[in-house]
Amino acid sequence: AQAESLVLDFNKTSPTGMLTTSIRPAGIYGERDTTLTKGLTDHARKSSPFVLRFQLGENDNLFDFTYAGNVSYAHMLAAHCLLATFNRRESGGAEPLDYERVDGEAFNVTNDSPVYFWDMARSVWALMGKVVEPEKAIVLPEGALTVIGGLLELAFGLFGKKPRMSRKEVRFSCMTRYYSCKKAMERLGYVPVVPLEEGVVRSVGTVLEREQGAEAKKEL
Repeated sequence: AQAESLVLDFNKTSPTGMLTTSIRPAGIYGERDTTLTKGLTDHARKSSPFVLRFQLGENDNLFDFTYAGNVSYAHMLAAHCLLATFNRRESGGAEPLDYERVDGEAFNVTNDSPVYFWDMARSVWALMGKVVEPEKAIVLPEGALTVIGGLLELAFGLFGKKPRMSRKEVRFSCMTRYYSCKKAMERLGYVPVVPLEEGVVRSVGTVLEREQGAEAKKEL
């Protein structure tokens, strides 16, 4: 929030008249993502089929996952709009109307396809050959896990380590987190060019290719 405020406050205030806007992506995943994508694939790789059945919360929380390529596309659209507005002003043209304005504004960017959190996780694992049937999930209550996560943090913290499950992970996987990107669609002309499912296939495919490449090098 503070970084966004700094960016938006800078709009039109510099000697050059530089225009700024803010893009707010939600739940980024993609080929070189080292957070969400890596976390899900690492968990699948390290866990047994039984462990993968454990589910934090009821899986009734809709969550927006956004393919990295779509986020990049939104940035390109925003840059194009800012440049058009700047040139318009420099040539003495009229200011954009309020419902057209891009500079000084913030835009949510998503895949416009919210899904239940654990459905996304299972789709990633399935592409790795680890299929988990939803009806076989072992549901763990959020409240109890929050307490357990806190205790694990304390215990591991004594040794300068971090547990695989913390209060942050519990909160992240149980929260409802989806947004409207209507404003970005109307003003930037944004549409998610890569659908959610295709993005997942691309992301996991890249992970598997890297692993196969690493194995091939070991054999040499």
